[in-house]
Amino acid sequence: MTMRELAKLANVSVSTVSKAFADAEDVGNETKQHIFRIAKEKGCFGKFYKGKFPKKVYAIICSELISNYYIGFVERLQNFIEKNNGIAVISVDHFDAARQAELIEYYASYLHVDGILVFGLQAPIKKGYEIPLVALFSSIDTNVDSVKLNIEAALGEVVKHLYALGHRKLAYLYEPLARSKAHCFQEVCSTYGDIEVYSYQSHERFELAGQDGAQHVLEEAPDCTALVCAYDNVAIGAIKQLQKAGYTVPGDYSVIGSDNINTLEFLETTLSSIDSCPDEICQIAWDLLSRKEKNRYWRSNREIIVKGIPVMRESVGAPRTNAQAD
Repeated sequence: MTMRELAKLANVSVSTVSKAFADAEDVGNETKQHIFRIAKEKGCFGKFYKGKFPKKVYAIICSELISNYYIGFVERLQNFIEKNNGIAVISVDHFDAARQAELIEYYASYLHVDGILVFGLQAPIKKGYEIPLVALFSSIDTNVDSVKLNIEAALGEVVKHLYALGHRKLAYLYEPLARSKAHCFQEVCSTYGDIEVYSYQSHERFELAGQDGAQHVLEEAPDCTALVCAYDNVAIGAIKQLQKAGYTVPGDYSVIGSDNINTLEFLETTLSSIDSCPDEICQIAWDLLSRKEKNRYWRSNREIIVKGIPVMRESVGAPRTNAQAD
């Protein structure tokens, strides 16, 4: 439908329709609403409307939404946005750098959102972007402000706690997306002269990865006494497999997860974990974005790091007396 056809339906001039869509002050609100109603009925409102949306819009570009871990962060960021009378639009890049760059280009250059929050920035930002942007967890572009989680210190505390209890043979269960965590765990354990580590990378994800990993521990490294897992979901799957095989937690095996998702305290055996501090990280990310909105040239000029916090619960105890599983 053309603007002329719309003007005819609304019984006003083409000039009045044009001014209404430009939100001109010399067109009364009643007339505007009359024109807008007809335009929406005919499906051409978005084609002609030139006014600015009354609320700020922020894009959240997340790695995935199938994970409880990412969902927790996205919900908190959305809460900050909505409390400040904004609207959050959420997209998923599936850990794909090209997809992520495409989404950033779309939101910055075409939708002209008021700010972008991106998880794990994988490519440098193009020069010329004026949209405030903040990265969570990691940023390949050192010119982009980011707030990161330090998991190494927390893993160090976990290993220290297990060591004090008497554990000397540990297993680390993970999936391909958690290779960096596995490497970090190996580095932490290497500082102890008498800790043996069995690492297993499953081709599965989440609980299935835990079941797969625990079964390999039972078959290939049964003398391990503690299983440290890349994610809580992996740990939950590991516990299920251990119990299926007739073992108890923490009687036969201690199990620790990571992320501290909100269901852990409701498990039959409450699960020990590493808290990723989503409240603190999201608060810092939002504060950074807000400051950049006020001054697009502002930068924090420092690496902002939040340390993970070990949370010990019922799933961890002293190693079994018999170092070899039956």
